[in-house]
Amino acid sequence: MPIYSTYLGFLNKHGGADKVAMKLGSCFVYYVMRNRGNNAVAPMVAELIKATREKDWETYEKIYHEELQKPEALAWMKTRAYEARIGNIVLVCYEKDAAHCHRRLLAEEIARLFNGVEYKGELEEPAHIYSLDGKPDKFDYQ
Repeated sequence: MPIYSTYLGFLNKHGGADKVAMKLGSCFVYYVMRNRGNNAVAPMVAELIKATREKDWETYEKIYHEELQKPEALAWMKTRAYEARIGNIVLVCYEKDAAHCHRRLLAEEIARLFNGVEYKGELEEPAHIYSLDGKPDKFDYQ
């Protein structure tokens, strides 16, 4: 039951969410930014914004993990874990660097909380995207 993450630029570079989802097979794509229908897990707390501006990643992680323990966020993550039994999940936001992004923290938290869900990491360049049968990507994104 895999969960992947990526940034909006990656999807745009490779033909959009539909094209990437088609390659991954059964797939649910979630834009985990404000006002995209996923506010329960989209960072907005003033302290998170401040930590981002100050590049204080340790504080950011701590606050975001606290936010993920709220009932709305837990319910959102539970639904994604259930969907991961049906198909791949891809979490998308604006930040290119997953090392300093909430989508990675979110994916890791879903995998930690729900048995059988595995965070597979960032979708990378086409040669690193695998189809459901585990074979390297042969799909032409151009």
